Amino acid sequence: MISQCRSVSLIIHNQFQTPANNFGLWKDYLYHPSYNPDAIVSVEDLYHPHILAILPQRVQADLEGASLYTNKTVELLLNWQHSGSSVKSNDELTHLVKDVLLHPKFELDELLKFNVTHENQKADTAEEKSQFLQGFHNANIMIQVPSGSKNILPQSFSIPGLCYCKITALIQELFESPISLKFHLSPFKAISEAHSG
Repeated sequence: MISQCRSVSLIIHNQFQTPANNFGLWKDYLYHPSYNPDAIVSVEDLYHPHILAILPQRVQADLEGASLYTNKTVELLLNWQHSGSSVKSNDELTHLVKDVLLHPKFELDELLKFNVTHENQKADTAEEKSQFLQGFHNANIMIQVPSGSKNILPQSFSIPGLCYCKITALIQELFESPISLKFHLSPFKAISEAHSG
């Protein structure tokens, strides 16, 4: 006679709840997490003061190492052109004078052969060679545009040159970055004091 063995799995719940924060929210974990990620988040981790703060270090080096424009004066002038609204207000004009024309690196002589089209094309070419943009792919997509009438079928339009990043590449890059050490991978329920009763 052959005896049958049955295995039994014992699951022990090690439930853990965090204290309520200033907003009256806390987290309920089914299992005790290895650490509380919110306890080590600094104020600096919650915001980025400048776009360069969120770009990889190699991209920062690319952008800082080579100017996109002919000289610093042209760069200052075009940065002003592309900032703010299309209709420049008194504040924008004051910004032009104080932050561009009176900038210590502004050289009026460097604008003698200034050509805005040429400078923008030069900047576009330099940006296309950036390692940051190499991760993007181009695709042509078709979209359906409603006619506005239920009796007329929507029309299809081709949209060329859609730039996108593969989500798998983004996930891989994030997990290879140093900030991944602060990722929180333990599942939890977020509970508020108002709905806990």
